Order: sequence, then structure tokens, then C-alpha cells
Amino acid sequence: MSDMENRVRHYDWCYVSGRVNVLEFNLLNATFYERLLSSDDLGNVVANLSNTPLKDYFTHVKHLYEYETLLDENYYSRLYEIRSLSPDSAICDFFLIRNDIFNLKKFVKSKACGTSVGKYFRGTIDKNKYDNAWNGKMTSLPELVNESISLFKRSMATVKKEELPFIIDLIIDGVYLKYIESICKRIEVEIVKRYMMAYQFFKGFEAIRRAVVLRFDMDILNKYYLERFDQKHVFRKLAKNTAWTSDKTFREIMAETHCDASLPDLVQMLLSDLSQNISFRYEVLTDDYLLDMIRPVKYTPFGTERVFGYLCGLTTEVFNLKLVLGGKVHKIGNNLLKERLRKAYV
Repeated sequence: MSDMENRVRHYDWCYVSGRVNVLEFNLLNATFYERLLSSDDLGNVVANLSNTPLKDYFTHVKHLYEYETLLDENYYSRLYEIRSLSPDSAICDFFLIRNDIFNLKKFVKSKACGTSVGKYFRGTIDKNKYDNAWNGKMTSLPELVNESISLFKRSMATVKKEELPFIIDLIIDGVYLKYIESICKRIEVEIVKRYMMAYQFFKGFEAIRRAVVLRFDMDILNKYYLERFDQKHVFRKLAKNTAWTSDKTFREIMAETHCDASLPDLVQMLLSDLSQNISFRYEVLTDDYLLDMIRPVKYTPFGTERVFGYLCGLTTEVFNLKLVLGGKVHKIGNNLLKERLRKAYV
């Protein structure tokens, strides 16, 4: 890309970067969560929220019982605002497509298993278009939707009814992880590319580790989860489990996906046995790693990376707030909440 093209690209992101610069000051820091955790009753929780941008959402204790709905309302209003101002929606869609995947799983299970769809989460796809995709009609939907449905329909005849929900998850998760690579091709900023590739690695490896520990039939994993990945892809190497026998080989695989293999806590967790008791630690460690990876973009005046970093911070903030507010409402102990809390972006 020429210097002129670089200048044009950065110029396009000036306005939305300026908006992000303002919004970033409203993000909550670690000290706030410490105060929130130390609140001994719901009245104190509301009092703490009254000093934040969420004050208009939580004006009474009763609003705490609607915390998920209210936090989502605030989150999506900011996310869609940034999306509308951005010259390219790809970086915003990265956060929304996860909801599309969740919605798609529920939709396909309703068709295949007769289950209820229930609530749709806000994403990039109009829920009314799923039926068209299922019926093979031409729709302007992301490739992952049509491909997921096509792969599933080809598999339906050979899958036992009781296995359908699990196979649906495997197929759609595999297509989603492959789709992340296509998003990366639209992103020209190296640090955002590295983040997305590391994200793909962590999410894919988590499922493979779990399958190995539970002695899952790896032929099923290869057939439904890894079908779209070529034979040289790191996921296929890991699914064979041969790379895990060598610490050196595993670190080389991590380097392929832009993960820092020099961090002992990270490597130890990735190579440890996965059980129900420690699965949340894997999620905490990898989520914190990704946030640390993107945090330096706060010092970039404007550009794709500045906007992406803010959205990562905002998404983490909503997760932390749901965790703590839900914990307070349901009287969950502070120690359990603290060990699941993610790092703050600011």
C-alpha cells in the first residue's frame, strides 16, 4: 500500500477515532470494580453506578434485576453508533458475528430438533432471513450462514438424532473460526490481524483440548469441526495431539498464530489438562492475554486499531458488569466473582 493510500485510510477513520477518544474516558477501571465488589447491599451497588455513565439506566434497586437487558441496551447503542460512523464495518462486525453464530445455532436446532428458538441476540443478520437460507433461497447473508446450513444438511442423514445438537455446534463453530480468517483479509492493520488470529487459536484450541481430555471421537471432530481447514492448519496438527508431546513444537505452533509463547502462565495453562473445575481459568487467562495484546493501541491517535481497541475494552466491561451485578443480585461470594473478573482496558 502506498503512503498516499495509508494517509487516506487514516483520514477516513479520523472522526470515529475522535468519538472513541471521548467514549474511552467513560470506561470503568479496576478501582471501580473493587468498590463494586465491596458493596454490602444492593443500595450501595446502585450508589456506585450513579457515578458512572450507567447512572441513567440504574436509578433504583429494582433496575438491578434487569441488569442484562439494561447493560445490553447501553452496549449495543454504543457499538451500533461506532459501526455507523466507521468507513468499514468489519471491525465492528467481529463483535456482532458472535451473536449471529449463537442465533444460527438456535435456528438450525429448531429446524432439526424441533426446539424453540427463543430470544435472538442482536447481530448483523436479520432474523427473518434465516428461513430463506434454510430453504435455499438467495439471500444477502454472510458466507458462514449458507455454508453452515449446507454442511449440516449434507450430514443430517448420517447423524443420530440424539447427536444432532452437538454436531450442529461443531459444524457452526468450525465454519465461524474459518470465517475469522476472511475477516482478517479485510483488515490492513497488523496488530488487529494478530489479535484476531490469536483469538481464533484460543477458541479453536479450547475445543480441541476438551475433546482430547474427554477422549472424544477425534474422527467426528475432524469431520465436522475441522472440515474446512487444510491438512497443514495448526488446528489439524493439534487435533492429532502429537504436537503436545513437545513443548518446543507447541511454542512454534503458538508463534504461527502470533501468540507470545514466552509467557509461562499462558503456556502452562494451554498444556494443562482441561476439566470442568479449571475451564473458566482458561477463559480468564486467554481473555486477559488478548486485552493486553490490544491495549497499546490506546496510544494511537486515530485509525482502525484505535476503534477496535475501544470495542475490545467496551466488550470486556460489559462482561465484567454482568458478572458482578449478577453476582450481587444472586448473592454469589466475592471470591468466586474476583477469580472470574477480566482485566479492565483502562
